[in-house]
Amino acid sequence: MNMRPSSIQGFTLVELMVVIVIMAIMASLVLMNTGGVDQRKAMQSRAVFLMDMKKIQREATDQSRILALNVQSETDVSPFRYTVVEYQNPTVQQIKISRLDKKQIWKEWAEFKPKELPEEVSFTVKSLDYQFQSAANTELISNDAPQLVWLGNGEAKPVRIQFYFQQKPIGQEIEVDHLGKIHEEK
Repeated sequence: MNMRPSSIQGFTLVELMVVIVIMAIMASLVLMNTGGVDQRKAMQSRAVFLMDMKKIQREATDQSRILALNVQSETDVSPFRYTVVEYQNPTVQQIKISRLDKKQIWKEWAEFKPKELPEEVSFTVKSLDYQFQSAANTELISNDAPQLVWLGNGEAKPVRIQFYFQQKPIGQEIEVDHLGKIHEEK
């Protein structure tokens, strides 16, 4: 039984290379698509955050409330999240009796549910220098107060906010000016 070389069947080197290239292209498309989904989630979180900020600003002004953004960084057991707190103006008696701490002055605002950001999504809030000439309540603008505070009269502590995905900036900075207006840099 002598086999002729033409009857032996198999793949040529060129056919194998074409299959390998096609598989590599498909694998790279799958990997790129999963990264794109996460980045889209980060951009959606940023858009929801912008809507939340506009709502908070409107509520603070309409109801003459002093509201602030409370940021809780990501830990091993909890994701990055933000809530809104409301300033509780202490009475003169409370001030005389004890030195109030931050937890007694700022209470979580029940009308705003805490928001969690997707994994590896975060943001930073940087205070901008601004001199409040007629500020009567310095504890609202001091370093102990939250970085972003809507003062209830249409004004706010000016800040810049930058979103991050995997520690890389996502979108442009968001700026809140001293008049409480929210600007998305383009």
